[in-house]
Amino acid sequence: MLQHPLLPFGVATVAEYCATILDAAAAAHGRAVFAVPGGRSPGPIISELAGMIDSFLRQRLHLIWVDERAVPKNHSDRNDAAILAAWDAGGPRPLGVHPMPAEADDLEAAAEAYCATLRQLKADQGPDLTLLGIGEDGHFASCFPAHAGLGELGPVFAVYDSPKPPPRRLSLALPVIAGSTHLVVLALGHDKGLRIREALRAEDCNNPVSLLPGSRCRVFCDDAALAAAVT
Repeated sequence: MLQHPLLPFGVATVAEYCATILDAAAAAHGRAVFAVPGGRSPGPIISELAGMIDSFLRQRLHLIWVDERAVPKNHSDRNDAAILAAWDAGGPRPLGVHPMPAEADDLEAAAEAYCATLRQLKADQGPDLTLLGIGEDGHFASCFPAHAGLGELGPVFAVYDSPKPPPRRLSLALPVIAGSTHLVVLALGHDKGLRIREALRAEDCNNPVSLLPGSRCRVFCDDAALAAAVT
């Protein structure tokens, strides 16, 4: 269940918040693992973050993805392509870039391979920071309402029947996402604000956002989402 306060969205504000968390993780553990989403909303934040971090963090930062579409590498629909283009627009890439191998024919083997990557990064129980965009239905990553994927217990799972195209995907499982030391949730637009309101009030158990650990989440809302969330 999410908790107040909801925070006003601003690209620089969110990027600075993420940079502070990641820098602290790198100082404490010698590395920082940052799980990033797809979609359009995170792009400006990623560019801003890439431009503001220093060499200390850049040399210790690892990017992983919360989910990926099962399309070929460098395909325009890939989540990693969009995020890396946004990062490149802001600054040099970090030490570790770990795309999901969703282009593989065998998605089960690909999921196992990404589990091994998470274990090597000591992120199989949750990364240091996860940035999530949410859909109008409340989904994040490939964790959709009333979908079997919400019950997956392994760190990474294959999706063959995504409600949104394409049907085949790889995704971090809810326990890994919810196990993140810190989560940042972006809610941009009226309908996404309604999902935040439901999660705040625990009104809809089919809303995946309500399954996130409120004490470790910071929710950033634009004006339309904030108005819907607090009405």
